[in-house]
Amino acid sequence: MFDVDQCVKCGTCLASCPVIELDINQAQEEIENLIAGSSFVVDECAICGTCDLNCPNNLTPMDLIKELKYTVIKELEANGKIPRSNKFLFPFHKPNIFEFRERLMMSPGEAKNLEKWKSPQKSEELVLLGCAVSYLMQDYFKNPTIEGLLKGKTIAGGFEHCCGEIYHKTCFPISKNEIEDRLYSKFSSLGVKKLIIFCNECYEAYNNEYKKISKDFKAISIWEVIAKAIETGDLKITNKLNLKVVYQDPCSVKKYPELLDYPRKIIEATGCEILELEHNRENALCCGASLGLLSRKAMEKIRKKRFNEIKIKETKYLINTCIGCIFNFSLDFKIQMKKYKVLSVLDLLRMSCGEEIDLFKNVKLFNNIINTAMSMASKRKKNRS
Repeated sequence: MFDVDQCVKCGTCLASCPVIELDINQAQEEIENLIAGSSFVVDECAICGTCDLNCPNNLTPMDLIKELKYTVIKELEANGKIPRSNKFLFPFHKPNIFEFRERLMMSPGEAKNLEKWKSPQKSEELVLLGCAVSYLMQDYFKNPTIEGLLKGKTIAGGFEHCCGEIYHKTCFPISKNEIEDRLYSKFSSLGVKKLIIFCNECYEAYNNEYKKISKDFKAISIWEVIAKAIETGDLKITNKLNLKVVYQDPCSVKKYPELLDYPRKIIEATGCEILELEHNRENALCCGASLGLLSRKAMEKIRKKRFNEIKIKETKYLINTCIGCIFNFSLDFKIQMKKYKVLSVLDLLRMSCGEEIDLFKNVKLFNNIINTAMSMASKRKKNRS
């Protein structure tokens, strides 16, 4: 909760925003406007959290922006002004990308994996794959490197374990308490004490959004598990890659120093050199995906701005830990035309452990899903007319 009484309206928070780019005078004016209840910042904010990290009084201006943004989006949704296609990534809405792939594009082997992950056995330690890995990118877990590292651990996935963080991230109206109560009950019934989390958004949910869960369950990131396994020698790098790469810091990890550091340690362990972008770590520029709910043009504008920082670096390797970033960059026409390899840190790790992967698999995957969905929607529209 933003403490209005403690705010001195210095504007430092908004002046630090890498998305909107205000000078200090404009920033001071807009923080006053936000406190008064109205500012263009509400529409243009990507909820990246940079403002919180730069407030000299350790306040949370992003909470203020989210509260106003929530009101705007709630009204738009109530009046039917948010297109269904803009909510395609929302797991509790229909249609959504996850059920679409499960229903129409998932192999029998993938479907079998998913059904198993939906009903995990009791265990004190639970590996949470997240919706994207469960439904879209099972190869992030189902590979010799990661599956071998997590051998013997209980795996959970599917909507039954969805944290719903994308709703909180985009300020979409949904019952936070209802989701937390459902997950708390599920983890308790399974006897869970520790969560190992693949998804950065899930990490944010279980360490920040859901206070009861963060109090009673220990949640650690897969990036911590991997980095420590490399340090101890439990995971051996056998093939130094000798590549130059750029790394995109996701918005969801900015407030967690460990999640800024562990992926970099893994990348460096694979033998890659990181070419840091102008905006990096806690001041990283959002990829723009969170703006897609209200405006695809706004999303594409920020993505273009980020790509302008990327394209001046001497590499075609764009590395992420956020599947939302991978999805967004994979759909960018310029990135496709210039043959960028949009990869996860997990992809680099697998390569450095001797696995062979298709360097364009993520770009192919997401474009195939979206093109198929658009084609089917077009056919349905044509048949109705």
